Order: sequence, then structure tokens, then C-alpha cells
Amino acid sequence: MARPESLLPLVLLGASLLACKGEVPVPGNERVGTYLLQSVGNPLSNGCSTSILDTGQDGGLDAGFVNGTFVDAGVILSVYYNRTTLPDGGGPVPPYDGGYLTFIENSGSEYGVIVGQVIDVQAIAARVFASCNCSALDPPDIQVLERNALALLSESQALALGSANTCVSPDVLLDGGIPAPTADGGIAPPRGANGWAVPLVCGVTEEQVQVLGAGCAPQCQSCTIRFSVQGRPMSP
Repeated sequence: MARPESLLPLVLLGASLLACKGEVPVPGNERVGTYLLQSVGNPLSNGCSTSILDTGQDGGLDAGFVNGTFVDAGVILSVYYNRTTLPDGGGPVPPYDGGYLTFIENSGSEYGVIVGQVIDVQAIAARVFASCNCSALDPPDIQVLERNALALLSESQALALGSANTCVSPDVLLDGGIPAPTADGGIAPPRGANGWAVPLVCGVTEEQVQVLGAGCAPQCQSCTIRFSVQGRPMSP
């Protein structure tokens, strides 16, 4: 995942995240939850060379294809819901829905837009891939623009889709596939009178690798990889 100032190998980063579950300062005023977000299955699409996928500081020893499955070592994140009417310098602004992904290792919070129960967040960060032979960070030779589009599902919605633990294809889910709440309460929304209850987060992550350095290895070209992700709540 593209995070500011996050240049450790993903395999080491994943281990450090799992070992550090402390709270970090976050924006927003309604907590949805803290999740381990991981890629699922083979990429939905992939135009990247193996030099970018499985080597270098941001590849990690265990990244890339393992037994036919793309893995990214997992990311712990917090999702927040925000509704505010605070002044913006020109007077009060109308209420709006905003969302944040906050990384537990304290590398920062990324702002996004939340519409209903789908949060859409993107961020850009400088990255290093050792096999590309272009390691400059200032200005960066390589940047990664990451977009996360994630649906926050209630238990009844997840069950209506087939499983409380496994996501359906994001191309189905994010294209009108989220079950609508029913009047009899058989399918409930993820946010109720007592706050959010989200046992499953499903969606897609898209990484746009932007190779900017003229001296990079020829196999390291700008590319995009897109893959399914799902998140389960972290234990307290």
C-alpha cells in the first residue's frame, strides 16, 4: 500500500504492524474499526514486470506470486467516518461525509470520500525497487499512486452475498452489488443507532507505478496492477 515515508520491505513492515496494535491519532468522529487488509487471489489485471512485483525495498521477500496468489503482506488500517460543519474560513460549510484510512504504524492518515458505505481513498508516495537501479527519492525516480475502493459490509449483507468471511468479486460488489437494507430488518445497514458494525471489508486496490527516472533499468516501466482485497477486524 502506498504510504508516506514507508520504505521498509513489505515482509518486514507486515511483521512490525502485527506486533504494534496501539492507537494512533486519527481524524474523524465515528470509528468503523481496525482491519487487516490483504490481497485475495491473482491480480484482476497486471501490467507490471517481476522487477517491480517481487524485488526491492517495497517488494519484500515474500511479495509477488506465491503458489499463484499475489500477496502483499497485509496492511492494518482504521476507517473513520466524519460529518462536520466546521467553518472553512469563509463561514460554516454544509455537512459532508468523509472517510480516512489510518495506518497503525503511524505513517499517516489518508482522506477519502465515503458515499453510503463505500470509501474511496487514494494517495501517492515515493518508492524504491532495487532491481530498477533508480533509487533517488528527492525528486523521486519512482512514485506509486494507490487507490483503495472499499465497501463496508454488515453481517447480514455479507451473508446475503454468500459468506460472512469471504468477499465476492469487487467488480460485482462495487457495481451495484451491495445488498440494500430491507424494511423488515432481515438485511441491515452497517451503520445503526449504536454506531458501525462491520465484520467484513471488501474492495479493490489499484497501484499505478510511475517510473520517472530516465536512468532506470529498461524492464522497469510505468505500469498498473489491480487486485481484490478483503479485511477482517483485528483482535483488540
